[in-house]
Amino acid sequence: MKQFYFCFYFLLFSISTIFSQDTLTKDNIPMDAKNSSIGYVELFTGGAFGYVDGFAAGGSINALYSNVLFTFGYTMDNEQGGLEYVENGIIPINYYKHYRIDNFPLMVGFYHPFRGASLSASAGLSLLLYSEYVDVNTFSVFNSNATEIYSDTNLGFPFEFNLKLFSKDKNALVGYGLKLFGNLGKYNYTGLGLVLSLGNYK
Repeated sequence: MKQFYFCFYFLLFSISTIFSQDTLTKDNIPMDAKNSSIGYVELFTGGAFGYVDGFAAGGSINALYSNVLFTFGYTMDNEQGGLEYVENGIIPINYYKHYRIDNFPLMVGFYHPFRGASLSASAGLSLLLYSEYVDVNTFSVFNSNATEIYSDTNLGFPFEFNLKLFSKDKNALVGYGLKLFGNLGKYNYTGLGLVLSLGNYK
């Protein structure tokens, strides 16, 4: 519930900031810039906490149509558990347990560029896959001997807020900034990451 209130107030702040910027700058934007298409690809990495606390990363494809931002993406949240011991006869077995979320969100939202930067906020629905793995005598879940011991598929309610900076040059293709992201539902999490974007921002 605390995550919901935090996201709600952050959304109100973002909207008020956008409208205040729009009042100051809308008369200075050329007509052709207002009507040009916007589309970009994002990659991000950071950390998340919630049902799974750990390293998070992902990417998304974004397009603006009729002033509505459409986003399809992927987010991975992976937690490395502590070292465990199982008595197996004379020699105990060491293993690491991993907790992982793979989230595939489809979101809608708004996007507002201003003064070499942009603000965006989106929310929607996602297919979420939760898994638990065991790695015997290894540290990485990506190792070939990882064994899945539990999995669950669920619906999620993803959200994200982005603040990105990019060159004021109309031909700029690269943007970078911060992404606040998360999921509400059975397997909830909230994360913060660095984002790199490639595409058209005007």
